[in-house]
Amino acid sequence: MIPLLRRAAVRLLDQDAIERIGLPGLLLMENAGRGAFERICTRFPDALGRVLIVGGPGQNGGDGWVVARLLCAAGHAPRAVLLADPERVRGDAAVNFGALAKLGVQVRAIAGDDLAALEAELAAASLVVDALFGTGLDRPLTGVHAAAVARINACTAPVVALDLPSGVDADSGAVLGAAVDADLTVTFAAHKRGLHQHPGAALAGELSCASIGVPAPSSADAGLLEASDVARWIPARALDGHKGTSGAVLVVAGSPGRTGAALLSGLGALRGGAGLVTLAARGAARAALDAKVIELMTEELPEQAEAALERALALAEGKHAAVIGPGLGLDEQGRTLARQLALALPLPTVLDADALTALGTDLGVLRSASAPRVLTPHPGEAARMLGSSSAVVQADRYTAAQRLAEQSGQVVVLKGARTIIAAPNGELRVSPSGTPAMAVAGTGDVLSGAIASLLCALPPFEAAAAGVYLHGLAGELAARSDRGLLASELAAQLPAALDGCRG
Repeated sequence: MIPLLRRAAVRLLDQDAIERIGLPGLLLMENAGRGAFERICTRFPDALGRVLIVGGPGQNGGDGWVVARLLCAAGHAPRAVLLADPERVRGDAAVNFGALAKLGVQVRAIAGDDLAALEAELAAASLVVDALFGTGLDRPLTGVHAAAVARINACTAPVVALDLPSGVDADSGAVLGAAVDADLTVTFAAHKRGLHQHPGAALAGELSCASIGVPAPSSADAGLLEASDVARWIPARALDGHKGTSGAVLVVAGSPGRTGAALLSGLGALRGGAGLVTLAARGAARAALDAKVIELMTEELPEQAEAALERALALAEGKHAAVIGPGLGLDEQGRTLARQLALALPLPTVLDADALTALGTDLGVLRSASAPRVLTPHPGEAARMLGSSSAVVQADRYTAAQRLAEQSGQVVVLKGARTIIAAPNGELRVSPSGTPAMAVAGTGDVLSGAIASLLCALPPFEAAAAGVYLHGLAGELAARSDRGLLASELAAQLPAALDGCRG
């Protein structure tokens, strides 16, 4: 796991380095700038002829002035634009800014709204370094700063952002008014949360982390999942293992005319490693499923909710995990069944699709569920459960996922690009795996089944995190383009995804 820090944690990291360890801030700035300089030279060796550093008056600008100085020392001819009155440059940043003129670096200061000089410099630049605002930015960019960002984005030269693209919120990844669209972001000391949620993740481009000379935190509340995490959680199966030791999953899903979701969820459970999977569908849906399945077993649930509940609880005997919801139906009987099972089913259970809709905003009832639950909402479902909107959820996905986990007392998987897994105790994990090709009906159903297969042997948080990572990796393996992927094709790649994690 790669720790992901909030803005406040980054400040504390710097403060600890200076006050406790005793390192001068000037050294930390030098280390940051040198790390960026080295990565710029490695990534863009043919674009060093006329590098333009666009900086602000703060520490982020200071990192940029170090880059300019090192480029000069390496025999290049960088140029610099300060988007502020030089009198505002203070402290360590002032030391590095003052050195530029003495080294013969062409420096322009723009303190007003006239950006003609910046436009001219950008037009001639072979590469642009964005050193305007770093992690500390917590307000929207407006006026001259927003205009400068627009001009940087319009230039044809590659753009390298220092720490994170100016205008990207370090905590959420949201755009604060306007944001630089970088080709490479060199972040310092540790990864920030905002670099691993969209739109920040896309605006960062290629991402590299440079040390500032002090150890980065080895843990944090939020972390980026790695293949090694999955390999550690899911050991190789015993040589004498059999279907009875591989886990039995009950999938309560499917209603007349809506059997595809149930089938895909069952397929996800089998491909995820379950030894036995039973699809319990409502009414006539069972017969429709029988015509489609080979490896899956089927059972029929009565249409009447109370009788269906009794039958489902009987089917749960001998099972190790369950899924409730895909294609179950949103009529009164379907909603009642989903709500009753969400509380009463005595198995670790994934609640997905129609089961989430049936719960509505009444998440607190899940605190009294008979066994652990994993909720897997997409942004729209998350918004309904929070009484909010998809736009609000997407603006700060970390907060939305955490609120759902806290209110329900259960593990939550907030689906989407860079899916977030949240635990009630505040732990968060982000999965970097996946592809836009997964934006197709049915992939979420496969995920619910895959997580259920892992719930047979793993605690809920690890099962959800591993399932999400493997699901995204399977999508990458199955995709031939950024579209046209079938959910069943993704499911077929789950075993290969696990094999890839194990190296």
